[in-house]
Order: sequence, then structure tokens, then C-alpha cells
Amino acid sequence: MDPLHTSITFEQARVRAENEARSHLKYFLKDESTPLLEERYLDAECCWMFFRNRAIVVPPEQSLRTGAYAVSKRGSLRYIADFSDDFAKLQAYLLTMSNYFRDRGE
Repeated sequence: MDPLHTSITFEQARVRAENEARSHLKYFLKDESTPLLEERYLDAECCWMFFRNRAIVVPPEQSLRTGAYAVSKRGSLRYIADFSDDFAKLQAYLLTMSNYFRDRGE
């Protein structure tokens, strides 16, 4: 990472992901106190990956709302596919997203 660019903290990244998750999941919350994200996250050189709380039921016709959130260590956010059911694919995608942010200076 280029030290001349401002980096964000893990906590700031998580808040960004939670805010984005709220915009995707607010219509499916039965209880406003339900956490939007899982505690689990992944960390790579240039990003973190956060996952929606699977306890929030999303109807199949709304499946585009069931992705994950990649937040760069500089604060950029992308809504991405969630490959949690395939560990190898998930790890590969984490590296892909980290490289994506690095290559774009995000």
C-alpha cells in the first residue's frame, strides 16, 4: 500500500459494509436489532471481505441482495458475490478483490 494515501481502519470498513448491507437488507429485517453482518470476515493485503448475516431471510426472487461486501483498505466498497459455500473459490476471490483494489489504487 502506498503510505501517501489515507488508509481506513477495520472498524471504519465494517461500518461502510454495514451501511451498504442496510440498504440491501432493510426490507427483510424482522427486528431492527438483528446484526446485518456476520462476525466472520476475511482480511487480505488491500481489502476486507464482510458477509451478510444468513439469519436474515431473503426470498429467492431477491437473491441479488445476498452478496458480500469488499472494502478496500483505502475505503472503496464493492458489492460482490458470496462464495462462502466453496472455501477455495472464496479464498481465490479474496485475492482477486485485493489485487483489484491494489491495481486501481483504491
